[in-house]
Amino acid sequence: MLQQAAISPELAAELAADQTSNRLAPLEKTLLARWPVANYTSVLRDPLQALEDGRADYDIFLDGAQRVLDELYQFDISALIELRYPVGGVQFDSHRFELSDLFLGQMWLAQAPMLEWLATHAPRLESLAARARPYALAQSALWLEREGAKSRAGAIDSGQLYPYLQRLFSDAFNLVGIFALKPSHRLSAGLDPLLLAGGALRLDQADASVGQAFDLLEVDVRGATFTQLRCAAELLYEAQLIDAQQYVLLSHGQHFAECVTDGVHKAADVRVRDWIDVFEQVLADLWMRGDLGASIQAVLELLKQADSAAVA
Repeated sequence: MLQQAAISPELAAELAADQTSNRLAPLEKTLLARWPVANYTSVLRDPLQALEDGRADYDIFLDGAQRVLDELYQFDISALIELRYPVGGVQFDSHRFELSDLFLGQMWLAQAPMLEWLATHAPRLESLAARARPYALAQSALWLEREGAKSRAGAIDSGQLYPYLQRLFSDAFNLVGIFALKPSHRLSAGLDPLLLAGGALRLDQADASVGQAFDLLEVDVRGATFTQLRCAAELLYEAQLIDAQQYVLLSHGQHFAECVTDGVHKAADVRVRDWIDVFEQVLADLWMRGDLGASIQAVLELLKQADSAAVA
């Protein structure tokens, strides 16, 4: 699990050591470097009080997040894109999906200006989300307590800080916000904060090619879940190692899998997949329909670069 979340050996070793509850473990420092949380330790020490204290800021976030979504939906004239704005950030899905050059082009025309708008307004969005993080983490901590899980202090004492943080941040960042995911969809459709934070740290510390980047993230394109693929795509796009169109197509990977694989159900699908095989089948289907599939060929070339780097 530590490798799957792109946690460095140094962080893994530190997690195995005892920590005091008033000191931050390196994994927490990595998470908080990417997503600062005001009064982090006090929020988890008394989440019920933090929930009450943070309600006003969370309401401001909800109002601002809805305004952001309203701005973004102006670019989606054909109503193709489904947007969510949990505390972890804006997430994209699609209301419907078709396997054709025409549809993929329409989806790209809708989502490309959204990505440009998000990049332009990134400081505003960070300020907005930061207000809601204490509330979201407090809510997540209370959910864990109600399920019988340990508190942060208890997780530290028992050496279970890693799984505690994995669930704490995942629930907070995927399940709290505007049109947030249902708990049953978190593993299949959500983002993995530990993979994003640990992976960003690895990429920042290396001058990697696009193929090497997948290897650094320990995401095997021949055997990865959709969440791993999408998180890797987000990190590579953030690092300017892939272009926006490649990012968009990879971030909709689950829909491509649904088109070419029997028995796929998006809400519950957490299976490991060979994504080269998926996109090769997609390309073959497009050719059978008389389409060129140029954008899919570009994604396939990218995935094969990653596969070659992993074998080398």
